[in-house]
Amino acid sequence: MSGISLGRVTTLLLMSRATSSILALGNSIILARVLGVDRLGEYAYAMGVAALFGLLPNMGISTIVTRAIAQDPVKGRGVFRSALHAQVLLAGGVMIVIPAFAALLPEQPVSLLYIGLAATQLAIGTLSWPYLAVLGGLARYDLLAIAELAAVLFGTVSFLAAAVLHGGVMTFLSAQVFASGLAVLVARHCATQFLPVGGNQMMSMRTLFRQGVPFGAGAAVQSLYTRVDILLLGQMATAGAVGIYSAAYKPVNMAVFLGSTASGSIFPLMTQTPPGSTPAAFRRVMRGMGVAAPAMALVFSGLAGLLLPALYGAEYSSAAPILIVLACSAAVNWIYAPLGVALQARGWEHWWLAGMSGGLVVNFLLNLWCIPRWGAMGAAAATLISEGALLAFATVLILRELSILPSFRPILGGLVAFIIGGGVLWWLLREIGPIPATLGALVVYCGILVLFRIITFEMIATALGWVRQAALEWSRG
Repeated sequence: MSGISLGRVTTLLLMSRATSSILALGNSIILARVLGVDRLGEYAYAMGVAALFGLLPNMGISTIVTRAIAQDPVKGRGVFRSALHAQVLLAGGVMIVIPAFAALLPEQPVSLLYIGLAATQLAIGTLSWPYLAVLGGLARYDLLAIAELAAVLFGTVSFLAAAVLHGGVMTFLSAQVFASGLAVLVARHCATQFLPVGGNQMMSMRTLFRQGVPFGAGAAVQSLYTRVDILLLGQMATAGAVGIYSAAYKPVNMAVFLGSTASGSIFPLMTQTPPGSTPAAFRRVMRGMGVAAPAMALVFSGLAGLLLPALYGAEYSSAAPILIVLACSAAVNWIYAPLGVALQARGWEHWWLAGMSGGLVVNFLLNLWCIPRWGAMGAAAATLISEGALLAFATVLILRELSILPSFRPILGGLVAFIIGGGVLWWLLREIGPIPATLGALVVYCGILVLFRIITFEMIATALGWVRQAALEWSRG
């Protein structure tokens, strides 16, 4: 990454993915308003069952392609060709496995045809992953952004068409299948023009899977971890509860996605840094996450009662408390995400897989206990507790196994400021409206951070410089 500003590159990716997330949020608004609570619950259940296997067809292949292309583009071409063949086989497998899994469940809250369409959309979408991995390995983030934005734009156009036709669940699922196919074509066009000539020595399937299994297994466990609540809600609660929970989860998913983008940017740098040293970028990301995560939770907490009815309609007002709990869980996710990236980059992906597996078990058991008692709120509480357990595990592992001692001062300072800011928010919400109350809480929160020099005006100026540079690069195409 010589000569590349990590801050500028990360900011560019964040800007493009934030745009994609906003468009995806718009898609969820279309769904909620056209389908209503019950049919949205059916749609969310079908997509949730498919998403349980969402990262399984990857099997770590994208990570292997990105690393190979970054190290040697010519040799990486052979790895890419092997990966593309493997991806086609895996995509066909999930189209069979997902409907079969749904058919074996004790309850069938939705038609298996819905599950099949959701599986098809997932399978087709995965065919773009090797192409996106090539763009990542070549650091062509401009084209990576175009490919990702195109996928969401196609989804938005197809959703609008389904809405105009007053379609039901099957119409929206079919529209997503069509949009996924178009997205694959765009990703292929963006990537293949940059693959070098030569490098046709293909990696054997056995070697490809052996190298990718730890990464793929971790991704698959994480996919299960983030979707098991939807599955159990569908099995143990009503479709309406799933719809309410899904509406609260949409903005939180946006936040988690952006946090993982910022954290994931340090992966190649952590891989290249020798053991025993801590890159400055890692410390900056840890500080940034420690500061930004509580602020994000404060914003969602203050605006939850206003945001959900404005986005989805008055019938989703009851999801506001669920959104607050899920926003706090997303804040915890932001804080431990750089630790998980560091562990995987330094060769401890097996330990991180063990931690994610433990978090999955904790999440599953907590959902079994909480959902019958508190419904969707119980599922949100289970997620928050599970995320806290993962943060504790990652912290212990970083301190014990790696020669990295990250500064937890920004995190602890952010926690104290968050508690004080949260108290101010709770008091102001009783006196004034949600928008001024949230702004007041943020002012108090940021004031405490500046007072104790957890953030400085120089840091703020640097971050604004990254945004300005990324915006200029984006405008130049």
